[in-house]
Amino acid sequence: MKTFISFISFLILSLIGNAQLSKEQESIKKTFFNFLRFYQKNEVKFNSFRLYKGTGAENSPPYKIQWKEAERYFSYLRTSVPFVGEAYIKAERAHFKYNDSCFKADPSEEMPAGFDYDRWAGGQESIDYSIKWYTSPHNTYEVIINGDRALLRIGSELWEGATEKNRSWSTVPFVKEKGKWKMADNIYPEEAPIQ
Repeated sequence: MKTFISFISFLILSLIGNAQLSKEQESIKKTFFNFLRFYQKNEVKFNSFRLYKGTGAENSPPYKIQWKEAERYFSYLRTSVPFVGEAYIKAERAHFKYNDSCFKADPSEEMPAGFDYDRWAGGQESIDYSIKWYTSPHNTYEVIINGDRALLRIGSELWEGATEKNRSWSTVPFVKEKGKWKMADNIYPEEAPIQ
């Protein structure tokens, strides 16, 4: 009987932790998953944009953002990447301005700030690994919609012995543009747990 009660308790907690998303919430989650698959198929193109360069010998520091190349990249996003929109481009532009300020603040830094990881999939690993990580059926997905803005929260799967307190979260902001949900930025680890 104890085993049966434990099983039922586990089942109920699992269902509560992975509550069904509404149709609109599910479309937001699907948009992110589709973006990851699109990026996987087009990784060479994404990485072909030389968004920064070193002004020292052999492309060494100090670095600077190549704004003409960034504009080509923004044009590519507008014409070829249906999962992002103008809010995403605005966020990318802001990141590049920040990165450029970091380059100027520390001209001898060897690692180009903001470009020392996979910017689009948010990790140090290959896109193949990142897709498995973010789309794992053991993850928890939450979508918080507030008007024309939304936030996709992805709680990574819990490893053996871990509790809900140990779950790490990543977030992807969304905005509704022309009636469709679009990513408003890349995925990033959540800074602090939401209370």
